Amino acid sequence: MIVFPAISALVLAGLTGAVLRQWRARHRPQQLAWVLSLAWGLIGALAYIGSVLGGDNAWLFRLYYMGGAVLVAPLLGVGSAYLLPRPLWARLLIAVTALCAVLAAVGLAVFPLDAAALALLASGAGSAAVTSPLVIIPVIVGNTLGTVAVVGVALRSVVQALFQHRPWNFVWGNGLIAVGTLGIAAAGSMARLGHGAGFWGTMSLGWIVLYVGFTLMAVAPAPQSRPVTV
Repeated sequence: MIVFPAISALVLAGLTGAVLRQWRARHRPQQLAWVLSLAWGLIGALAYIGSVLGGDNAWLFRLYYMGGAVLVAPLLGVGSAYLLPRPLWARLLIAVTALCAVLAAVGLAVFPLDAAALALLASGAGSAAVTSPLVIIPVIVGNTLGTVAVVGVALRSVVQALFQHRPWNFVWGNGLIAVGTLGIAAAGSMARLGHGAGFWGTMSLGWIVLYVGFTLMAVAPAPQSRPVTV
């Protein structure tokens, strides 16, 4: 079943292109972090589709897991952290993301996948195929910190926008970014808890909501003070 992964890939392709255009125009570090995150998400979705269509290819699965499970959320968090007044938080999250990525990459390369779980990949996220703590722990840490950073900064932006009477696009855009990110995080939690059947549907919905939020932010008039989100 690749309908929802294909939807996620299409949404991610559009969102990656939109943020990439912003980065090429402004060259801000948060936009670069978001481009890297979204690009890895797109690579992960395409690798998942390739793995399913190609007979559960183990190396394509590893690429899917590295892109989608390991890197997306923490890199999104890095981008959000750059919007905080102190760059220290972004630098700390970069260090944590790099450490998690290295540990997970080694774990995926060295430790074997569960063949029985990999054979059932088309019915869910395939998280059960990964059994090494060297991968699982970095995924949990990176996704938790990344989600907290994105949602926390987005909600902070909503509160500031309400107090500063900024346009409704800014308020709703940040709110939808927070909701979409929580949806993506919920999909990951479902997969880790063994409820993988709804993983891709929930993931696709999360990316769609986040894309709508980004689109609203893109049409919002620029605030007079320093921006706190996209």
